[in-house]
Amino acid sequence: MKIAILGGTFDPPHLGHLILADTVITNCNYDKVIFIPTKIPPHKTISGKVSNNDRLNMLKLSIEDDERFLLDEYELNHEGVSYTINTLNYLYKNYDIEGKIGLIIGADLVRDFDKWREPQKIAEISDIIVVNREDNKNLYKEHIDKYNIKVIMAPRIDISSSLIRDRIKEEKGFRYFVTEKVYDYIVSKKLYL
Repeated sequence: MKIAILGGTFDPPHLGHLILADTVITNCNYDKVIFIPTKIPPHKTISGKVSNNDRLNMLKLSIEDDERFLLDEYELNHEGVSYTINTLNYLYKNYDIEGKIGLIIGADLVRDFDKWREPQKIAEISDIIVVNREDNKNLYKEHIDKYNIKVIMAPRIDISSSLIRDRIKEEKGFRYFVTEKVYDYIVSKKLYL
């Protein structure tokens, strides 16, 4: 099975995440994308407004209607900081993987890739895929060359989890930023207020 992985806080998961996963499957011929919610991300902070369980439930609701999308709770169940190298090693041991795992990262993370734990090893055992927009084509070109990062173009979708959280706090509409099930979940549980 050719798999790519998409990690993140998914706080909350939104349509941009699904478009990203779909773009990678379509453009790079992967069979599945495994979504991996992180517990303690080394490069980002979690809002702290919802529980890990709520983030997990929302992610399950987001992807349950697409059989190409899977979910793995490894990082949520693992103690300490979620390092990509550990997750990759776990996946190779526990999944029947054809070729290298595709590691999907945002263009915003390329700049600091040198600061990740064992970046060279990550580059050796995975195919790093950056989904970029046309207007950022040459962003951090030296890192892209150094780690043999594959850049694929995707539609510009300006949706972020922080934007959604802010809109909820400000009582602005966010209905079409997330799937219907996630919207209902957030509203029913009064999350992010």
